[in-house]
Amino acid sequence: MSENEKFEERKAKIVKSLTTMFDYLGLSASLRVEEKGTRIGVKISSEDAGRIIGRKGQTLESLQLLLNRIMFKDDEECPHIMLDIDGYAKGERGARSEADDESEEGGERRPRERRERRPRREEDGERTTKDQLEQQALDAAKEVKRWGEPVTLPEMNAHDRRIIHVTLKNDPELTTESMGEGAMKKVVISLKKED
Repeated sequence: MSENEKFEERKAKIVKSLTTMFDYLGLSASLRVEEKGTRIGVKISSEDAGRIIGRKGQTLESLQLLLNRIMFKDDEECPHIMLDIDGYAKGERGARSEADDESEEGGERRPRERRERRPRREEDGERTTKDQLEQQALDAAKEVKRWGEPVTLPEMNAHDRRIIHVTLKNDPELTTESMGEGAMKKVVISLKKED
């Protein structure tokens, strides 16, 4: 089977799987599947964009994870699939690259805003690596020591929070604490209070 035939087969399965998911969720959308280097991009257009994205992008991320698992189950060589709706995946996750900017229709760029510190993501949308999380913890620690003010890292899962806590646990000047409710919590790094 040629590469083009493989892509067309994967494309058909992606469209069928996503359409079925949207049907179960009571949503309608149009899909455009395209090869993006070493991955497959799916551009979603829908009147229900907010519902598909979900709170803080959780629904979109869950759909992407589920779709990748479905595809990988039957085809272990299937490239990673990235879902994007109205540029959300690029803008919110920081996965925008210069190549993406140039290839985007209309050539428009979204203005960059200053946000609270976000965990960095790889180009293919994979989770932040352990090294990156450790570096983020060390950078935040320097900031706390320099200015004396606590630094709050963005919400992250328990695994990522543990890496932050472990990285800074032996620093005699600092303390780390998870704040929030549910699975996703923020880590606050601050100076230890003197007794």
